[in-house]
Amino acid sequence: MVRVAGAGLAAVAKCISRGIVQAVIGAWTPAASVPVTALAPRSGAPIQAAPPPRRLATAMKLPSLPPAVLALLVVAAGACVTAVAAVQTAAWSERAAAQRLDAMLTASVMAVRQRLDTGERLLRGASGLLGADPDTTRDQWRAYMLATQVDDLPAGIHSVGYARLTDASGLEALIDTVRADGLPAFDVFPRGEREVYAPGIYVEPFAGRTIGALGFDHLSDPARRAAAEAARDAMQARMTSRVTLLREAHRSVALQGTVLYLPVYRNGMPLNAVDERRHAVLGYVYAAYRLGDLLADAAAIHGGKLSLSLYQGRPSAASTVLLARAGGEAAPRTHSHPLRQLDRELSFGGQTWTVRASTLPAFEDGGPAPVPLVIAAGTLGTVLLGALVWHLAARRRNAERARQSADVVAQRHARLLDHAPICVIGFDRHGTITSINRPGEQMLWYQAHELVGRIPYSALHEPGELAARARALSAELGQPVAPGFEALIAKPRLGLVDEHTWHYVRKGGSTLPVQLTLLPLPGAGGDAGRHQGDAGEDGAGGYLAIAHDLTERRRADAYIDHLAHHDTLTGLPNRDYLSGRADALLQAIGARDGRVALLLIDLDQFKRINDSLGHHVGDDVLRTMADRLRAAVRRADLAARMDGDEFAVVLSDIADESEAELAAAKIVARLSEELRLGGVRLRVVPSIGMALFPADGNTVADLLQAADAALHAAKQGGRGQVRRFSPDMKEASLARFTIEGLLRRALVEQEFTLRYQPLVDTASQRIVGVEALLSWHTPERGAMQPGQFIPIAEQCGLIVPISEWVLATACREIQTLRMRTGIDLEVAVNISPPHLQQADFPELVDRCLRESGLPARNLAIEVTEGILIEGTPQTIEAFRGIRALGVGLSIDDFGTGYSGLSYLTRLPINKLKIDRSFVANLAGGDSNDEDRAVVAAIIALGHQLRLQVVAEGVETADQFHFLREQGCDAVQGFLFGAGVPLAELIERCEQGVTLQPV
Repeated sequence: MVRVAGAGLAAVAKCISRGIVQAVIGAWTPAASVPVTALAPRSGAPIQAAPPPRRLATAMKLPSLPPAVLALLVVAAGACVTAVAAVQTAAWSERAAAQRLDAMLTASVMAVRQRLDTGERLLRGASGLLGADPDTTRDQWRAYMLATQVDDLPAGIHSVGYARLTDASGLEALIDTVRADGLPAFDVFPRGEREVYAPGIYVEPFAGRTIGALGFDHLSDPARRAAAEAARDAMQARMTSRVTLLREAHRSVALQGTVLYLPVYRNGMPLNAVDERRHAVLGYVYAAYRLGDLLADAAAIHGGKLSLSLYQGRPSAASTVLLARAGGEAAPRTHSHPLRQLDRELSFGGQTWTVRASTLPAFEDGGPAPVPLVIAAGTLGTVLLGALVWHLAARRRNAERARQSADVVAQRHARLLDHAPICVIGFDRHGTITSINRPGEQMLWYQAHELVGRIPYSALHEPGELAARARALSAELGQPVAPGFEALIAKPRLGLVDEHTWHYVRKGGSTLPVQLTLLPLPGAGGDAGRHQGDAGEDGAGGYLAIAHDLTERRRADAYIDHLAHHDTLTGLPNRDYLSGRADALLQAIGARDGRVALLLIDLDQFKRINDSLGHHVGDDVLRTMADRLRAAVRRADLAARMDGDEFAVVLSDIADESEAELAAAKIVARLSEELRLGGVRLRVVPSIGMALFPADGNTVADLLQAADAALHAAKQGGRGQVRRFSPDMKEASLARFTIEGLLRRALVEQEFTLRYQPLVDTASQRIVGVEALLSWHTPERGAMQPGQFIPIAEQCGLIVPISEWVLATACREIQTLRMRTGIDLEVAVNISPPHLQQADFPELVDRCLRESGLPARNLAIEVTEGILIEGTPQTIEAFRGIRALGVGLSIDDFGTGYSGLSYLTRLPINKLKIDRSFVANLAGGDSNDEDRAVVAAIIALGHQLRLQVVAEGVETADQFHFLREQGCDAVQGFLFGAGVPLAELIERCEQGVTLQPV
């Protein structure tokens, strides 16, 4: 029925489809039928698109139908095709489902049969063992079973055992033997008067679920007896009908199954006749099967798609006795999940069963329903095709209108090309120029009539560029490209766009850099590079060259390159430019054994100018120094600004070191001249480090490193110094880098500690305060003195984090001392100049006090006299912020400065510390009168200004007595002890704060 309906619908669909195809072709209008004019007619012939393909010309002449009629025809044909496809798909789907069900049932039956065969093979091995040795012990039985992995029985096999045959006279002896074999509770059940018994004496696995089967008389049950005797007489395995398996003691539900028996004969006895077999039988080995588990394992392989049922008998009578079921109840029949059933006969051990497979919902859910998909796809395709036909028909009505407006658009494009800032040249496949736009004439300084048909396009290119391009294209395309015109069209003739930078040759011979795009134009066949015919072998109807003038772009690139390699403030070359030029210079001069000198120049105290007068004045200073540096060097030399206030000069082709020293001295003299900026007279003095090639290095990096080491030595020696690099400078530089690395590690690893030196009141000799002294012990170098690492820390910028650590640690530890001893001591902390110049330094002090809990009166900040003399606005503001917190401010090393003392009245200080150099000369004798006078004057000056005066470096009793006589408020030094750790300081304070000279 399905086949007849499908054939009828197919015939109808075929007849309708023929008319639809012709109608659709008639409605099609190619988009390429609109002419496209590429160039202005004044410059050459317009290039139009090719006409529609010849094979469609006839179809386009067919009588056109209204769009609605065409759409209805398509819908009718689509409906017929969809119906045929749905019927055919339904039939195919039904056949596929039946085949899948048959294959799945076959696999399930084979799985059940495999489990049954496994049990039979196991029994035959056990029968051979017991027949060969009737006296096989329990241990031998277990050893054999373990060797056959009986503890891991296949699914469905409940147990494997051995039932020993005995008559009534030998029953008690058998019971005694089994009990003596390790089963004292063994007994035969059910008891009763029978001629022959077959109690189970061995069973595996020997566990709780099967141990209850020991002693059961298998001949006491009619079904078991029938199967055992049939096996005995036939010498084959025989299976019982459905029986109740012996269950474990703890189970209350009967376990249904079947038992397979195989006889065990005495070895060597004749077995030809039935009577001989009955006489030779010793017992039976058996395998108990759980039918439910057997079916469940077979159903599980299909992932819940089938329900399996096992019936007694053949399929014709399969509905009478249900033995087992697995996989769930069969689903009720619905439209989306029809019930499918299939029976398969299974014969084994003298029993005939029927395995019935019933489908579950998952069987139908294995994939998308094909029939609804076909209907949906057919409906969607019909609608889309109908819409497409309507669209094509409507498009055909608009085609004529589009053709009429195409010429207007082409003329507009031609006018645009005549006003666009690009050069557009058309040329044919032979290289003859066919057109050029007006901007092209202006770029190339030609008139159109001088080019069109007269000059080949390749003549506008330099021969050298054409040859180089030919070589590059040969490598890119993998085929030889001849220089000349071939290099221009090698890629366009393949239908590819070629973009490259060229130089057009203008009228008169000058060149113009352009970014040129070469592309093919469509030939007579339509697409460029795809058709042949009138267009020639390469298929292109000509070529188009679109060029953009790169003159302004290259000028901008040059300016950007200048910015990238020159300093914007001074106009001098920067570090990158110097490195590149110097590297090339070293290679060139090194080849002829010449010499080069590299000078690194640093402006001394330039930061002070920035801080005092402002960055705008600093910028003016840098510009002036750059101008003077240019004037001080030769034209062949190279001057550059490296960074900040650091400059460099490369002196090329010098005769010897003296020439370099003379040039450096000239630079120092020129840069040191006085300058006036904003009404201020300034004098900036440079320091210079010098390195020579090849004596001090063979590379720019080596020379820079050597010159930097020499510059460092020059700055250490004072202002306006010139130093030539020497090997010991390299060692010193390496030592500085090493200590810098150790300092960075020390900050992370907490290697710093603080020691505290007491400040003693001269009148009472009581401890009134302490000074925090930084101590550093390294694993590599042992104890490091502050003078060894503090200058390096200041140079590399680590002094600020170190000072922060000292300040925070001192506040925290002195607060610990106050809490432990109840004694108020003032702690003095030395702060470096770079740290004071930090804008947030007062906030840092306040934070350390708050986090530690130390009162502000217990903290004093010590600064050197040199900082106060400079008196920059930043430092003065920092001092005022510190005093506003209530923190003391002390001048350290007082008396070593060289300026006036007006800062003592301008700055909020409250303590003077006399430098140890004055105190050291206070030992007895007339030769110390001047030093005694200076110290007495400082003490008197401090008291006149209401400042507390402290003397440092007190080491002798004479020094102490003199200072006390002059009214010095407090002293510190080795006379009363060196710096001690916090723990020792706490111990001293707990013992008493009065100290005696040591």
